Amino acid sequence: MNDHSHPITPKQTLLLILLPLLGIVLGLRLWLHLVRVQHVYPGGFLVHHLFTGVLLVIPAAFVLAFGTRHRWSAILARLVLGCGSGLILDEVAFLVMTKASDDDYVSGVSLSGAMGFIAGAVLLLGMLYRSRR
Repeated sequence: MNDHSHPITPKQTLLLILLPLLGIVLGLRLWLHLVRVQHVYPGGFLVHHLFTGVLLVIPAAFVLAFGTRHRWSAILARLVLGCGSGLILDEVAFLVMTKASDDDYVSGVSLSGAMGFIAGAVLLLGMLYRSRR
């Protein structure tokens, strides 16, 4: 089966990107605010979730740019794009607008910045969806 026999609809695309994006940000923020900040240091280097998001978004975008032969690949690429985008958008304000301390992770600046970027992404996804239906 290929993408042409069962194409993914604009509504499915919207949901496959939007739901993981919102879910990952909600889960991440709940973890940061309720559990606490915990860092990952592979090879001795601090890896922020922005970097993890980039490692997800780039391959997903490349797959979507070239298209896929299998429906499951197209679905997976959209899910990964949503997750990676959420990780990136959540952390941009934190890294740019704060001193990047543990307290800054759960600061109002970080949270409001993340909410602003997420709102912008949701608005853009909504506009793209409306233009394709």
